[in-house]
Amino acid sequence: MVFKLNSNPILLVDHDQLFSAALAALLEEKGLEVEPALPSIEAALELVETGLEPAMIITDPAGFSLDSEGDPLQRLREQLPDVRLLVISSDMSQEALGRSLAAGAHGHVSKGASFNAVLRAVRLVQQGQAVYPAVAAQLLGQGPVSVSAENAAAGGNADLSPREMQILACVLGGHSNKAIARRLVITESTVKMHFKNAMRKINASNRTQAAIWAMEHGIAPMA
Repeated sequence: MVFKLNSNPILLVDHDQLFSAALAALLEEKGLEVEPALPSIEAALELVETGLEPAMIITDPAGFSLDSEGDPLQRLREQLPDVRLLVISSDMSQEALGRSLAAGAHGHVSKGASFNAVLRAVRLVQQGQAVYPAVAAQLLGQGPVSVSAENAAAGGNADLSPREMQILACVLGGHSNKAIARRLVITESTVKMHFKNAMRKINASNRTQAAIWAMEHGIAPMA
């Protein structure tokens, strides 16, 4: 069966062009439309400025150094807040997983994984699920990460209000407070108030911990 994300292509951004070319060929065999791989974040952002609207970006930030422009994943998320972001990297360290979570990436899988595992991750991310190794949250001291396809019942979510759950879903999707306010048609100060209340209820001290909690409790990221 041919699996299509939508009418928009997948964009590969990786310094390892051989890996990207091989991955692109395998994804295309499965009926997915993939743009020619790009070697840098700058090249990807320049392409997007020409009007390309990718359905998903698959990248390995391990090959991109931190510079005056900031973290490469954060740059992608800030410039493309509504695009699904999947990290496929050989770096599975606590620091790397933490950066992916903080940037709102929808998944982080190993370059050593089988293609079937990668394809499954692509499909799950497109469906709105978060795909991280179970060790991700444990390394950050938060317990196992859930990649359940279903949202947990509201009663099991620390007595969060529907609005607070919405905002956590947006945070998990990598949206800034300003983007959340636009999406939910509320003021940015209201977003901050609800998010502060939610963090108090779930005992989180930052956005990364809030994102981990949301993943553990089956809250799907809001695209």
